[in-house]
Amino acid sequence: MEMERSGFRKIPLMIMPFGGAPKHKEEMVILENVLRSDLKRSHVFELIETRDIGISADHPMPPGSSVMVKAAKAGVLALVWAKLDTQNNGWVLESYAYETAKGDQVVGVKIFGGKKKLRNLAHRFSDKLTLHFTGEKGVAQSKITYISDLSGEKEVYVMDYDGANKMRFTRDRSIAISPRWSNDASKIAYTSYRKGNPDLYVVDLKTGERKVLASFSGLNFSPSWSPLGDQLAFATTKDGNAEIYLINLDGTGLKRLTFNSSDDLSPSWSPSGKQIAFTSDRGGGPQIYVMDADGSNVHRLTFDGNYNTSPAWSPKGDWIAYACRNKERRLKICADRSDGSQSIAITESGRWDDESPSWALNGRELIFTSSRFGKNQILSIHLDGTHLRRLTSNPANNTSPSWSLR
Repeated sequence: MEMERSGFRKIPLMIMPFGGAPKHKEEMVILENVLRSDLKRSHVFELIETRDIGISADHPMPPGSSVMVKAAKAGVLALVWAKLDTQNNGWVLESYAYETAKGDQVVGVKIFGGKKKLRNLAHRFSDKLTLHFTGEKGVAQSKITYISDLSGEKEVYVMDYDGANKMRFTRDRSIAISPRWSNDASKIAYTSYRKGNPDLYVVDLKTGERKVLASFSGLNFSPSWSPLGDQLAFATTKDGNAEIYLINLDGTGLKRLTFNSSDDLSPSWSPSGKQIAFTSDRGGGPQIYVMDADGSNVHRLTFDGNYNTSPAWSPKGDWIAYACRNKERRLKICADRSDGSQSIAITESGRWDDESPSWALNGRELIFTSSRFGKNQILSIHLDGTHLRRLTSNPANNTSPSWSLR
């Protein structure tokens, strides 16, 4: 069995061919492939193919007792099967998982979705499997927001976590920067020059309502949501240099957190809500600092290298990722333990820049911007530097990704 570099043993799992009406064969194949990709990317399952252990998969039926026994003897812990049908002008996926040792059904659920939401059925099934077998929420239904100049202007876009279903979110016909999800994925905060000044906006995805949250003279940028979603930390140059402020979601309660003649920017809230990481050049060059959420107890986190910026606090609170400049003067993705006890390089050396990290909910995977393909593109990578995947591949520049936590 394959071992994760962290020592975690992957769960051996086998997907049986999905069932359903012959006219839905193409859709069933799509669902199987999406589920297979989701489970591989989760880093917790080892997928065993039926042909590898001599099990016939000619007939898309629920696994019988003989299949269970054979799979168990081959070391397969679980079998997965589903049946696709239509209902009320949409899809319904009857989804099942069985533990082979006793042949018990351990997951059984009907998943409903609209005609245009086929792939999401597999994502939802994947997350249910991840939750059942690990007790941890899956990330397959999460979304990524980012900036792209595909339209000729820098606009906010949204896509699925695997790069599918890319959709333009704003039509400001201007310059948008630094979009960030609220923790419940119901809102996006971003900066736009749509009215000339770089103002900070918040958009409610359910209602479509957009409001200006900060429109001070100068830059208003790099928002970070509080864990409760009732406040934003952000940077503004209204005082001359960049300083970090807090503001309530209704626009009240403006509070300045940093008081320094150097630039303080790019705040990132800890999942506990008690601390904020940020970038400051108060020591001569940009480094990562941490302070309490009220602006007190400031201390420096990074000491390796002379240029470290754009911190992103992991959802589990144990790591802070950031862009670090290496000896070749190229930006790469690094991470430090939040207590400063360990520092690691995540992306490899090369003649390109990697920057703007953002974490998945599980705290094991990140997305970031990379220029390794010429134009800036968005990639994902495992915390240990493995499983590099390219998520965007269009001729545009795609930057500043933010991964939703739901």
